[in-house]
Amino acid sequence: MTRGLVVVVLAAVAAAFLMVPAARAESAPPTTKPAAGLTDEHVRSAIERGRQFLIQQAKADGSMATGGMSGGLSALVFMTLAYMGEHPNRAHMDNGLQYLMDLGVESGFNRRQGYAVPIRIMGFSYIYKKLLGDRKKHVALKAKEDIMRLQMGQAVNGGWRYELKGGHDYDFSVTQWPILAMRDAQRAGIEFPDPTAHLQKALSLYLNTQQDSGGWYYQGRNEKPSGSMTAAGLASLFIIADFLEPGSGCPCKRGGSPRATTKTERAMDAALGWLGKYFDVKTNPQAFKVGKGNVLYWLYCVERVGIAAGYKYFGTHNWYKEGAAEVIRRQMRDGSWGTLDKTCFALLFLYKGRAPILFNKLKFDDADGQPGTWNAHRRDIANLTHFVEQRKEQMFHWQIVELRAPLEELHDAPILYITAESIPGFTPEQTKKLRDFTDTGGTILFEASCGNADVRRWFLKFAADVWPESKTRPRGPEWKLIKLAKDHGVWDAVQKLKTRPEIMGIHDGVRTCVFYSPDDISCPWQTKAFTQKLYLFDWGINLYTYATDAAPLRAKLAGREPSTADRFAGPVKAGPGKTLRIARVKHGGNWEAGANYRGFASLAGHVKAAAGITVQVTEPTDAPFSEGGVDIKDLAPDQVAYLGGSRPFALTPAENAALKKYLAAGGFLWIEAVTGTLTFDQSVRKLAAEMGWTLKALTGSHPLLHGRMEGAEGHNLTSGVEYRKTLVKAGRLGRQTPRFSGIYDGEKMIGLYSPFDVVFATTGYQAHGCRGYKTADARAVATNLAIYLSTLK
Repeated sequence: MTRGLVVVVLAAVAAAFLMVPAARAESAPPTTKPAAGLTDEHVRSAIERGRQFLIQQAKADGSMATGGMSGGLSALVFMTLAYMGEHPNRAHMDNGLQYLMDLGVESGFNRRQGYAVPIRIMGFSYIYKKLLGDRKKHVALKAKEDIMRLQMGQAVNGGWRYELKGGHDYDFSVTQWPILAMRDAQRAGIEFPDPTAHLQKALSLYLNTQQDSGGWYYQGRNEKPSGSMTAAGLASLFIIADFLEPGSGCPCKRGGSPRATTKTERAMDAALGWLGKYFDVKTNPQAFKVGKGNVLYWLYCVERVGIAAGYKYFGTHNWYKEGAAEVIRRQMRDGSWGTLDKTCFALLFLYKGRAPILFNKLKFDDADGQPGTWNAHRRDIANLTHFVEQRKEQMFHWQIVELRAPLEELHDAPILYITAESIPGFTPEQTKKLRDFTDTGGTILFEASCGNADVRRWFLKFAADVWPESKTRPRGPEWKLIKLAKDHGVWDAVQKLKTRPEIMGIHDGVRTCVFYSPDDISCPWQTKAFTQKLYLFDWGINLYTYATDAAPLRAKLAGREPSTADRFAGPVKAGPGKTLRIARVKHGGNWEAGANYRGFASLAGHVKAAAGITVQVTEPTDAPFSEGGVDIKDLAPDQVAYLGGSRPFALTPAENAALKKYLAAGGFLWIEAVTGTLTFDQSVRKLAAEMGWTLKALTGSHPLLHGRMEGAEGHNLTSGVEYRKTLVKAGRLGRQTPRFSGIYDGEKMIGLYSPFDVVFATTGYQAHGCRGYKTADARAVATNLAIYLSTLK
């Protein structure tokens, strides 16, 4: 056997601890699941089954495996469970921790310290912040000792090998683990000797051995690169660069960043190109025979690269969706993937890759079709995302997107981050997609990178063109790109900011859908300037909280449509009226508030499906939404007059007279405080006083609430209706029924007033501070409202 063949086989063997027979025979066949239609529920179920399998491996002595490799495999199982959130107070974790603490470096890992010791450090790191008192101190000391042993055992060329003997021997399968361990210990706050020199040596090794194709082999440059070693090498470069080159692209000078890429960045780009060319979920690309079977180990390496690089695709392959389908297809009936190491790698892929996307970073071209300067600060949003993870103690990811992607893909994250140091060459179709993104609930954060003057000038015109309502609405703050108010929700959504960045925004009457920083904020994120610019990181948390209204983000494969509520699953029945005509009424306030979110279209679709009622609405249906609507004098008696808004308003004497005439002719009025604002509520009460109306709260005996109507049947809403977070936090809801007031002219009810949002709430989109119903509840309320209005004569 030639040395090259020996090395390839060893690479396949060592990569996944397979120096001993399988920890568990693959006696039961996999439970096959189709790739098509893969959902987050499939992923969640597979994770839980795998978790229970690992927990069941716990032995009385704290070990989690048997045989000659029990120490290393126990460390891998413990690390996996710790990453998945298993608390160290649980018996299997408590005993497992003590077992690992007692293992000696030289005696406990069967001459495979190069794998087992860093994996033990990683397990310690994941539970470290949950420990207390002396045990926390002891774990920190043990981790420090382990890291010092790793540093002492590094080969002179910068790599690591099985037994941590130093010398010249290394392989890239082992080398990735000490690098991971030092990163994770540093993130956990465990103190250890400065790793700079060790990482510098490892960096030199990676750069010197990378092949012209961009990949890496198990050792040296003499054989073809493999998928697992290339992904492992690239993931290691990301970690090393974060340690050694945190200031890449900074500082700004005269409106620009240093344009020259580092040797490390060029190596990373080449490796990403290799993965894009050879990615395959069914085999470890270009690995020799045995190595091709290490698919789960390969996918574990892929997951680390995908997360670090912010890539959703390698080439044309959605690495997580395709990988998850393959991983789940391979799961055994007992919840395992056959062996302990394979089970751990499969679970780490599924669990880590499933995390919600917090930011999408937009890749764009310039007007001449050349690549735009969209990534001058490569790690800006990655560092901010990790900061949010640390503060929220929850996993988040970020990813890179392009406008050629479908709109739904832009909604993988609540925030689309555009940082431009050159003027984007957006096509008309791409520009429309950006507008559609905000009109379907997305939030844009645009930065003029390094405060670039050309980009600043361009964005002012671009914003006015994409959100043209500012040109047709001379009064009021809506739709204008203006400096954020001192009491804007983004200043105190989580952290109360004393120091604030200069931020402008566009508010559409429901929420600020565009945030704009004319000054550079990405360099402090890139350089992790926590000491001088911590407020920018805190503002990032506030921005995410504002954009989502603190709602939980969905997992990566979860659908955007909210789940239906079983409590509204009962049948409903329309009355004799099968068509409902509604007109959005123009007035002196922001009458169009919410129209751009097409809430009535959402309402109409749900009501049609639930009750068979056709809802026809006369309102603006395209930008600029501040044009259109129906003047009060033009209302027809068979139209329900919808009068909405989110800020103060008043009707003119002529409009008051026209409204009285419309109501006298048999018209019916529906007033709604869009997002439930109190300022609009005050205007409604003032209008009622001027018109001589009385507002009377509806009780559970009213058909709108109990659902029993003349010849029709709606939902029973007399209890159990759920509200959005702002109203729940206020704590003054009492009985959970919809809040409506009848509008009475004498003894006759001429309309309904909802102080809480219904129409926008049916969309499922989030708006900070929205005083309205949860989505399923809003749809149930809207259904009853439509049925009730259709029964009016």
